[in-house]
Amino acid sequence: MRFPSAEWIDAVAEQAAADSDELARLGFCNLRLMLAVNATPTGDRYLGLVLDGYDVTSAGEVDPATWDADCTLEGPFGAWVDMISNIREHGRADLGHTLNALTLAEFPMRVTADDPMGRDLFFRYNETLQEVFDRAARVPVDLEPAAV
Repeated sequence: MRFPSAEWIDAVAEQAAADSDELARLGFCNLRLMLAVNATPTGDRYLGLVLDGYDVTSAGEVDPATWDADCTLEGPFGAWVDMISNIREHGRADLGHTLNALTLAEFPMRVTADDPMGRDLFFRYNETLQEVFDRAARVPVDLEPAAV
């Protein structure tokens, strides 16, 4: 499957759901996260991820104008590919490729929200989100840019 796509985020959510007991040890999470993958060869792409209690589900591809996200994790296509490649290579993100490391200085990725509470939710649930994204190590993916 190709990144970014509904199939990819669906597969990551399925892997996280399969590990719900392990994620539950981190506590409940209540977050609607939009992933904004900017500057792909086919334009900006948006994916949705819902963490509700101990459940993780995919919203697939979403419309940023109508999907009510608490916050958005956004970055250029190359930064996403670098993060996912690192996760796949090591089985989980190394210290330079964690969500925290990639967003804290707002480069190469950043977290945005309509209000401060939405942005705070991302960092409050950061450890859970990292565990979810680390599940991408198990998802077969084509990270080559799609032809226009």
